[in-house]
Amino acid sequence: MRLSRVTIKNFRNLAEIEVPIQPGTVLVGENRVGKSNFIHALRLVLDPSLPNNERYLRREDFWDGLSDGSPNWDPMAAGEEIEVSVEFSTFEDEPEALTALAEALIEGNPMVARLTYRYAPRAETGDGKRPAYAWRIFGGDREDSHVPSDLRGYIWVAYLQALRDAQGDLASWNRSPLRSLLQAAAEAASEEELADAAEAIGDAQAKIAELEPVKALAAAITERTTSMVGEHHALEAELGVAPLEPMRLIRSLRMFVDGDAHRPLSSASLGTLNILYLALLELALEQRLKGAEIAHVLMTIEEPEAHLHPHLQRLIFRRLLREEQATQTVIVTTHSPHITSVADPRGLVVFRSDSERTEISAASAANLEDDEWADIERYLDATRAEMVFARRVLLVEGFAEQVLLPVLAKAEGIDLDKTGITVCAIHGAHFASYIHFLDALDVRWAVITDGDPVADGSSAGELRARRLLKRIDKDGDPADEGIFVGETTFEFDLFTADDNNRVACLDAMAEMARSPKRRQLVVEWCEDAPGSDEFMTVVDGIGKGRLAQRLAHWELHAPGYVRDALRYLADA
Repeated sequence: MRLSRVTIKNFRNLAEIEVPIQPGTVLVGENRVGKSNFIHALRLVLDPSLPNNERYLRREDFWDGLSDGSPNWDPMAAGEEIEVSVEFSTFEDEPEALTALAEALIEGNPMVARLTYRYAPRAETGDGKRPAYAWRIFGGDREDSHVPSDLRGYIWVAYLQALRDAQGDLASWNRSPLRSLLQAAAEAASEEELADAAEAIGDAQAKIAELEPVKALAAAITERTTSMVGEHHALEAELGVAPLEPMRLIRSLRMFVDGDAHRPLSSASLGTLNILYLALLELALEQRLKGAEIAHVLMTIEEPEAHLHPHLQRLIFRRLLREEQATQTVIVTTHSPHITSVADPRGLVVFRSDSERTEISAASAANLEDDEWADIERYLDATRAEMVFARRVLLVEGFAEQVLLPVLAKAEGIDLDKTGITVCAIHGAHFASYIHFLDALDVRWAVITDGDPVADGSSAGELRARRLLKRIDKDGDPADEGIFVGETTFEFDLFTADDNNRVACLDAMAEMARSPKRRQLVVEWCEDAPGSDEFMTVVDGIGKGRLAQRLAHWELHAPGYVRDALRYLADA
């Protein structure tokens, strides 16, 4: 079974969205775009641990865009409704899941089950008064198909909020995932083993209690309470290590860390505590799944990166998001490129807000072949995964462009961070799959590619641009669609674009050229400008990336096609 789709209407800033869900789904987007609202909407439908009084919503929970513009407009007086629907699929071969969802089936092939939360007026008042509201959770397409809470409990929701108190949760018997593991351990132990353990604890406890300072302290406590409240209300205090009743003895067990040091949890780092909490939660959920107590786990985790080193982020979430299991769906909200870099790119969903409402874009909508998805997956390492968070992306061929574009943008008065532009080098000219990926995420893009003139006077870059247009089902002028082609190569176009660029390039190349002959050649170019091929021979000898890093310290001016690409994105 898998959770396959979530639809939300009129809830907070989520006016109307439909989100396809993968087994490992990652929600990204700027602050206040609705990622946490999405998680809460899921809990309204599925989480039996959410108190029912929290399912009674308030006026401010309705989408603001429903207003008619009048200052005192009230969505509840107008009879507006909030609705959240969750769909499940691929459960035909799972008897437990099929039983759990029998009342929620909807017509269609393949089989789909739907659970819906609706917050709506109980009935029309007819007198203009604000109606009384009630919430209902029902299955399928019939509002009278009531879904009981224990049935919803068969689909277990594990909710981990942002900046959670992992230490407090682990220390609390009611909230700790260790609770169910200890109970199972106690049930698995024989009565004889438990009795022997209790007897051993009792013997040790008796020896401690008989120590004279301990006896004196217990007596002093009893005496002091008697003097305070009298014999009728007094307490007879006894000091001990643990209760002797076996089940209570198990419950009193506490976890320690750092091996033989036996340090308390309070000594561990926040990151370590979060790792421990996740490990215990996984074990507890696996235990419940094996015991058929639940049919499916929905794990929702908000911004888990706060206390985790980048290596740990990748290790933990590569495992959580990539180990596809029929019994588990993981949904993570994050601002971390380290987490998005290890997710299946098909599971990425971008939340984006305009002035009134949030829109979503799902990478799974991209029309890509399996090998293209594999390319995207390999590409999204921690640095390039930043493209998922960007408002706009400038795709370039190599590292040199990636290094120098921020410098060239600054010369044009464009701050890439403030305009939300990320420069991504794909190390080649195979732009099409990245464009399809960005289109699915609704991220505006532009491409910069070399002109690469050929012997007959034509441009390989212009031909590349026309072919790229065809692959993305567009036609016309490439520049009108965001594809900008240089005259020769990026390095030579930069060299010839401006006198200051020329001085910077010659100065850096004369210093970095590896042989006296080439250094002398560069000096001669101060009087007699080189051709493109001659120039690039020296550049290749130095290394495009090394030269770009040196030039990044100069004030440079962009070639025309680079300036056009930057303006295409910045002015959109």
